[in-house]
Amino acid sequence: MKITNAHVWLGGNELKEMDIGIEGECFADAAGLDPAVKVIDAKGLTVLPGLINAHVHFCLDGSNDSVPHLVAEPHLSTAYRAAAAAEATLRAGTTTVRDVGCSGGIGIYLKKAIDAGFVRGPRMLASGPCIVMTGGHNRFIGVEVDGVDEARKAARKNLKMGADLIKVVSTGGVITSGVEPEHVQLSAEEMQAAVDEAHNCGKHAASHAQGEQGITNSLKAGVDTIEHGIYLTPALIETMLKQGSVLVPTLTPMRRILLGCGEERLPDYAVEKMRRTSEPWLDSFRAAIAAGVPIVAGTDAGTPGNPHGSVAVEVKFMVEAGMTEELALKSATITAAEAIGLGDKVGQIYPGFYADLIFVRGNPLKNISALDNLCGVMKDGEMIWFNPGVPDGSIAQGWLEA
Repeated sequence: MKITNAHVWLGGNELKEMDIGIEGECFADAAGLDPAVKVIDAKGLTVLPGLINAHVHFCLDGSNDSVPHLVAEPHLSTAYRAAAAAEATLRAGTTTVRDVGCSGGIGIYLKKAIDAGFVRGPRMLASGPCIVMTGGHNRFIGVEVDGVDEARKAARKNLKMGADLIKVVSTGGVITSGVEPEHVQLSAEEMQAAVDEAHNCGKHAASHAQGEQGITNSLKAGVDTIEHGIYLTPALIETMLKQGSVLVPTLTPMRRILLGCGEERLPDYAVEKMRRTSEPWLDSFRAAIAAGVPIVAGTDAGTPGNPHGSVAVEVKFMVEAGMTEELALKSATITAAEAIGLGDKVGQIYPGFYADLIFVRGNPLKNISALDNLCGVMKDGEMIWFNPGVPDGSIAQGWLEA
């Protein structure tokens, strides 16, 4: 297959007019293809690598009652709904995701079903249940532990099930009642036991870390990615730079609340916590950018009032908060791929990489909202859908309707 007349983003600060070659599942040198291959004319369109969302929860439905729904419904119903969320995510142009907390084995087995072709969805990395303290944040999508040995065993069980990474919870959070983002939960020693198990088999570890001490403990434990990072300090940012740690800021749920999207239907405690943390959240994000900490896009999709769909919403919010368009695009492509361990497989339009693409109208380097003008999606060299005449904004912006 050859894609012609495209304006292609290759990771810099400008678009390049070029043809894109595809053989099987991967990109190839367009000049070396058989002249008789199928040709797709992308005239007038901008072509980018398929986008990456490094923080989703497919077992949560994104409604305002997503947690009570999960707790009350049968496990099999959750699995079917997660599969539908995965397909919707792919159709919205997010071709790779990292599921960082799913009840039971749903996320891991959904990933296996997608890989086997039983279910259509994005390429997945899945952590399995979060590892949390007894009574802690995210316990409804986690496994509760007390002490180093239990944390180690939980990590080993997740890895045995097929987890691609380990997720630990170092602080309280917003959507769980009775806990606070600033409060410490798992200890550094408990987390390190779980993180060591991930690293021992060449896999990454992520930490839900919002408060200062929880972030400190997470970095001491050696995690690879800090999720949320609301209360960063200059010292913590310096440690992240020294250790090569990555920030996944997940601005989307916070920004939605600030914009008043559905807040009247969310629990009062969640709205209060989100509003209270919004200023330090944005300050930490901007300080991390200024210092050169790698930033990766993640929407926290599935959490209350935060439906599944395109990661473009997070990319747009990051630009709104002060990130350049180029860096924001990298946060959902090149930088994200490297951070989640797929830097040699996805995130770039380069021979040998998986042929994941999105087609949009407009130039997102000049106006990031061009990502909303979605005209087509390709994954593994298969065109999921393509309509160059009429951008499907409803797919790109479906998150607004919940």
